[in-house]
Amino acid sequence: MRTLLLTFFSFGILCLSAPSSFAELPPPKFAIGIGLELSSGVFGTGSASTYATVPVVLDWFPTDKIDVELTVPLIYQRTSTTGHAVLGTSVQSPVTTVAKSVERRGPMSVSSGGGGGSMFGGDYGLGDITLTGGYILLSDSDTTPQLRPTLYAKFPTADENKGFGTGKFDFGAGVALSKWLGNWQPFAEGRYVVQGASHDETGAVNFVTVDTGIAYSWNDHLVTSGYVRYGSKFFDNMAAPLEARVKMVWRLSDRIYTDVYALKGFSDGSPDYGGGASVFFEF
Repeated sequence: MRTLLLTFFSFGILCLSAPSSFAELPPPKFAIGIGLELSSGVFGTGSASTYATVPVVLDWFPTDKIDVELTVPLIYQRTSTTGHAVLGTSVQSPVTTVAKSVERRGPMSVSSGGGGGSMFGGDYGLGDITLTGGYILLSDSDTTPQLRPTLYAKFPTADENKGFGTGKFDFGAGVALSKWLGNWQPFAEGRYVVQGASHDETGAVNFVTVDTGIAYSWNDHLVTSGYVRYGSKFFDNMAAPLEARVKMVWRLSDRIYTDVYALKGFSDGSPDYGGGASVFFEF
């Protein structure tokens, strides 16, 4: 974890040294990003697992109210024991977009790079690809908050035999709510996910996840936020997730932005510790 913290600290120093004056450009139609996420936890199994995810993310903004995000995760994990277990859905949070606005439609974005899985003995491979879409039904104004319904799909691209996923499609729907009050933005997003995996074979159950928190905009280029992630359990034999997260989003140039986050888990359904950093390029 010392190496992880040093990496985040160095990344933050790089961000703070970036220029703060950018040209005015039209809103982007696409963005592509790549990141690195590291986490460690027991997840109620009695064996400590450390895993890394490299999510490759493609965003498409066909209009100023519609956004679509495709996430392709490459995953690696090792544990202190041997064997395989399906932890793909429990490690991978389906709440991927809370309030995209600093980079795309304003000063706030809280998103969790998709992807994850459980690999024992140092396995690696492709995780489950996810697709998320949102539509701004109500825009943030003097009289209304931003209301953004969402749809979610998980494709079974991970290796089921290695325990990287359940080998089934998942589908979900949710809603995100946010409101700027000066420099502060309270926000919340919830999602209900229907798992395609058989309950009898895997113990998989349909579940709800929620992110709730508040963001602060320091200027046009820097936003920090803190939020809590919680919900219902994903599998019969696992606890529900409960974790606290802090995040920083920093725009380095007119078409490049970064985000860095760290988390602390408080249940066996979340990692004990974790964090990530990513960079996005808009065009």
